[in-house]
Amino acid sequence: MQRQFRTFIGVDLGGGKGKTTAVARLRVEARAGHYELAVEDCGGNGKAPPWYDERLLEYLLRYQKEAVVAMDAPLSLTACVRCTLPSCPTVSRCDVPTVKWFRDRQEAAQAGASGKPKYTPYTQRATEVVLHEDHGIMPRETLGQGMGPLTARMAYLRHALQGAYTLNHNLLEVYPKATLMQLFPDPVPPASVPPTRAGSKYAGIKYKDHNGQVVGLDGMPKPKLMRSQAAQQYKRSGHALQMREKILAALSADTMLRFAPGQWREVALQSDHQFDALLCAYTAFLWAKDGWQLPAEPVFAEDGWIWFPPKRQP
Repeated sequence: MQRQFRTFIGVDLGGGKGKTTAVARLRVEARAGHYELAVEDCGGNGKAPPWYDERLLEYLLRYQKEAVVAMDAPLSLTACVRCTLPSCPTVSRCDVPTVKWFRDRQEAAQAGASGKPKYTPYTQRATEVVLHEDHGIMPRETLGQGMGPLTARMAYLRHALQGAYTLNHNLLEVYPKATLMQLFPDPVPPASVPPTRAGSKYAGIKYKDHNGQVVGLDGMPKPKLMRSQAAQQYKRSGHALQMREKILAALSADTMLRFAPGQWREVALQSDHQFDALLCAYTAFLWAKDGWQLPAEPVFAEDGWIWFPPKRQP
């Protein structure tokens, strides 16, 4: 273990109130050159009361001296929302480092000719752009559609945990889907020509901009999204339960993951939120075991970072 933590708590906030919030707690033990993970809390028998704010805070504070907490929700607000300038110079003139990072990236992408901004530092953070454009993983925007209540609740919880948990030290922002896409990528199929109508004069034609980058008909670059059957099917699909079983079996094989007495594997498998909480805790374990580091650019220390594992070869 590159970081000396032994307890990992995953929290899937679920929504803005707490009815669907789920918590999982893992404990790591060293065994003859390898690590075993014990699931010490993962919903028990599934009949526990909801994780409303006061109960959640009491639980997290109980483990503050020994645990890393990983949450599936924005742990920082966007640059424009947290701005303290007396008046706004507008994005095009702002010298705040995060806003400048967005502006420089926009200019490098040469996407401003149409007048439509590619990035909006009042709804997005730099980490979400990097996750999407550099790693092919589509995240949720901090203040995108439907995210307002979740982001507001997380801002309250983080403030209440201040002094006990420090961002990027023992408090991590994670994204279960990103973890799955990195750990379980699909094999890349051999290059093939997309099907076209027989005899079509457009057969084999690819649209590219003047730099040779593939673009859509609107002229905008089309980033190639990563594909992961595990990430696509582990919830809200007809194959969700079977896929969660496969994922859990693979994680158990990697780290000897086992459920402690009183914790039921079936509870984690049956609930989307409980399974996400387990993935959050597992991501925190990988962060500690492998010693992941923040990117070198200082903007991410200020603007926030979503932690996810390096991509495995399929």
